[in-house]
Amino acid sequence: MTVCRGWSYFPWMPVDFLSDDETARYGQYCGPPSQVELERMFFLDDADRRLIRACRGSRGRMRTK
Repeated sequence: MTVCRGWSYFPWMPVDFLSDDETARYGQYCGPPSQVELERMFFLDDADRRLIRACRGSRGRMRTK
C-alpha cells in the first residue's frame, strides 16, 4: 500500500488510486483562494445566522453572580 506522508489529517491515507502528480499535490491547496471562496469561509450569510440563532438559548449563556 502506498502511503502519503505529507501534511494531512490522516497521515497514513492510502493513495494507490491517485496518479503520481495527484499524490505529489495531496494535502495541498491547488492555488490561491478566490474572493468568493474567502468570503464564504470568513463571513456569515443569512443561512449561517439562522443556524446560529436556532442553536442559541439560555443553556448557552454564561451565568453571572
